[in-house]
Amino acid sequence: MPRLDRIVCLANSYKHDHRCVAGISLLTKRWVRLAGRTIPGCLTREETCYADGNEAALLDVFEAELGETCPSNCHPEDVYVTERKWRPIRRFDEPADAKFLAEYLGKGPAVLGSYTDRVYGRKVESEPVSRSLELVRPDDLWWWIRDETGKRKNRALFRTGRASRSRYDLALTDPVWLEKLRPLAPGIYPHARLVTEKGKKALLTVSLSERFDGFHYKIVAGVVNAIG
Repeated sequence: MPRLDRIVCLANSYKHDHRCVAGISLLTKRWVRLAGRTIPGCLTREETCYADGNEAALLDVFEAELGETCPSNCHPEDVYVTERKWRPIRRFDEPADAKFLAEYLGKGPAVLGSYTDRVYGRKVESEPVSRSLELVRPDDLWWWIRDETGKRKNRALFRTGRASRSRYDLALTDPVWLEKLRPLAPGIYPHARLVTEKGKKALLTVSLSERFDGFHYKIVAGVVNAIG
């Protein structure tokens, strides 16, 4: 039975030339990853748009009609959306909203349960992950733009605890942030150089990818500028 839900958008990222939208349900207080029926495991760009044609943005609260759940071993949060257009409600940028998001931050230096940038596909086949989405408050955040034989690569470099020596190097799939990096030449840039909004702190939505070349990779699917 379809049901209406209200979701704060924390990722609207590229996925196989389409989109992956994920966030936290304000009704169930749980992560959800939205899936359409046109493209398996993805949403078309049109499906992520409101009736006025604007695409759901990070920190939008929108209303969507959800169908049945469709979890997999690597994405336990997946749920189908119906063809009903999403409806924007408000921006999630009040002080009380920042406190709400703080409850979902990763509690330690490990991200999605480990210190590596990937999980073995065979391990996930035999032992489904408990979660594939995590909100991270990064320390020492840098953006690394590489040119590998003519192909541009955009990576996030960060730690998740000031006392931690573990550093993550994850691919970036957030379209808005990729556009922000596009004019820059290959190199490594501090996050502070690219931020124009005062009083905002970066939060990263880290997602586990579907299996690729035998692994599920951790990726930065959303760069959220929230009230500090």
